Amino acid sequence: MMFLRIKIHNLAIIFLLFFISCKHSYQQKIIVEKDDEVENFFIHANKKIIQNEELKIDSLIAETGVPFFRDSTGIRFFIDSYNRSVDSLMFAIDGDVVSIAYNCFVFDDIANIYDSHLTDTISFKIGYSKQMRGLNYGIKLLQIGDKSKIIIPSYLGFGMSGYGKSVPPYSTLLLNIKLLNIEK
Repeated sequence: MMFLRIKIHNLAIIFLLFFISCKHSYQQKIIVEKDDEVENFFIHANKKIIQNEELKIDSLIAETGVPFFRDSTGIRFFIDSYNRSVDSLMFAIDGDVVSIAYNCFVFDDIANIYDSHLTDTISFKIGYSKQMRGLNYGIKLLQIGDKSKIIIPSYLGFGMSGYGKSVPPYSTLLLNIKLLNIEK
């Protein structure tokens, strides 16, 4: 009889704990607050800036006659495929250290598209450096020895802050690049 009383007592405790734990106190009704007009204004303004920049890029590209391709990220690129060799079928991935020769212009005049004199060199780690996101995406499309023209929209470049006095806010950039090396 004592054994039965202990089982009933344990069963009652288990039932009580189960009943308490099934309470829906963690679920509360979702209350949608009034739209934040300032936040919506800035979201809409940012979308308009991006749309206008995309139209400007496309119109400047149309004037050049250079067959740029648009990547899903938003960058446009033209790869000089004549530099490709069968020996170098390696692409950079996140974590690789790449070396490039390059020059960079604010893309507001099509005259800059024809200047392919590479003036600077830099090495950095793909995906882990402070380089522009657009540059990281563009480098992944190249093989060693490839020369490329990459157009980077402001949202993948220096954005609304720009870069010192050389790159104003919301600037589209044109980079002429030659991928010199990939270290895995």
